Amino acid sequence: MIATPPLFQDTKPDFDDVRLRWSHYWAGEVYQRPLVLAAAPKAGKEWAWGGGSYSNGIYHKWDEQCARIDHWLENMDFLGELLPSTGPDLGPSQFAAFFGAELKCVAGSEGTSWVDPIVHDWHDVLPLKFDVNNKWWQQILAYCRTLHAHSRGRYLLDICDIHSNFDGLAALRGDANLCMDLYDEPTLVAEAMRNVRSAYQPIYDGLYEASGLSRATGSCGWVPFWCEGKFATIQCDAICLTSPEMSRKYIIPALEEEANFLDHCVYHLDGPGTLVHLDDILAIERIDAIQWVSGDGQPPMHTWRALLHKIHDAGKGLIIYSGDCALVKEIHQEFGPRGMVYQLGGTRDEILELLDWLVAHT
Repeated sequence: MIATPPLFQDTKPDFDDVRLRWSHYWAGEVYQRPLVLAAAPKAGKEWAWGGGSYSNGIYHKWDEQCARIDHWLENMDFLGELLPSTGPDLGPSQFAAFFGAELKCVAGSEGTSWVDPIVHDWHDVLPLKFDVNNKWWQQILAYCRTLHAHSRGRYLLDICDIHSNFDGLAALRGDANLCMDLYDEPTLVAEAMRNVRSAYQPIYDGLYEASGLSRATGSCGWVPFWCEGKFATIQCDAICLTSPEMSRKYIIPALEEEANFLDHCVYHLDGPGTLVHLDDILAIERIDAIQWVSGDGQPPMHTWRALLHKIHDAGKGLIIYSGDCALVKEIHQEFGPRGMVYQLGGTRDEILELLDWLVAHT
């Protein structure tokens, strides 16, 4: 295993303070102010982003990705509780690829990837097996190790956007076919769900180890929270295709299992179609916070105040993303500091002023 150098000496020298603030957050305590995740260009530098196109990972353009990360670290300041971290993702269907599907990415659409369904009859493929020799699994592990060696303590690798549980089945079978199977082949769907659920922990642990993560480094996810233990963003975007009765049978137990395995997690709640399931999601005790994404063509997430209050009143944290420091001040005065995390951009001076303002008004 590659030895981990001292963390963030040049990129986030206040890491000890950040660690303290996150520890209070996970304990349900308010320490001075709500948390802020913000990045701003250094003086005389341009905005840069350390995330990569999925094609870089899929097509072995790993040197190009490393150069992109170097440019990002040279240009950006990481403010508040944001730590420099970036993911080795191969795209939202990578979990399905670990079960034998073939990942695709085309020029001009590097921000996504997909697979063609490979399950045409459940009887032909069950039980589904996670093969540790699968080429995509071995590729993402090698990609993790390459980025970890490149990081030299300057940044952490995020735990991937895994898209496990029912999302993985939907990619393998196709959305429409899987929905029909819930009625036509419920026993086979239940078996398939048991199969993919059993793979979540070994996949997480494999990524965690290959990325050089430990309790000394802590871990981040693609929603850029941090904890000393094992963190991830969990989700099921395909839950919007099911009824509450179906999701309680097949999906909610899988989400609860993932949340119980992790030390801390955020749930990615994606689009109005998921809201019929909100009460069941909020009832999962080990989900710490909710990231609400209102979806294309919908009002901005911060305008859904009744929904945000419902989540907050249920004892879950909230992540609010905005480029407007004035909006953060408004929401802070409405919601208070408990469980709140603000993700935003802006100039360094604007963000530092906001941090001082939040301390003064908490």
